[in-house]
Amino acid sequence: MLISDIMRTTLIKVRPEAPIGNVLIWYGGMAHVFRNTYVVDHCDRLLGVVTIHTFLSVIVPPTVTARAKAGELDGREELLDALRQNMGTLSDTPVGTLMDADYPFAHPEDLFVMANELIVEKGINALPVIDPNGVLVGEITRRMILHFLVQNL
Repeated sequence: MLISDIMRTTLIKVRPEAPIGNVLIWYGGMAHVFRNTYVVDHCDRLLGVVTIHTFLSVIVPPTVTARAKAGELDGREELLDALRQNMGTLSDTPVGTLMDADYPFAHPEDLFVMANELIVEKGINALPVIDPNGVLVGEITRRMILHFLVQNL
């Protein structure tokens, strides 16, 4: 079974100059579960990947976590205020500054077991799928592979 037979083609794609704040607003309004934001150029060629883990690490920085653990942020509102202040400072930052340009990828004509191997080896949830020209054409996730296996074994 090829990756192209399992992958999804509905993805979050943004340009590198898109403000982080705007991307996060999109996440808040989505009904589907997306784990990666794909940073692409004007021709949809993959430039890099921003994972939810990366977004969480900048939204909830270690400094805020340390202050909360130390009891300096007492209560829900103080914690949310600290997080809002942090968000305000990074909201206009281009998402391209967060992207991982060395993120692994697969090709649509690869066997799905090759994607599975990369996903397991790298400890990631989803893998971008690009064509021979580097154009982002889809994504394959651990859940998609598991669903395929359960349906067919």
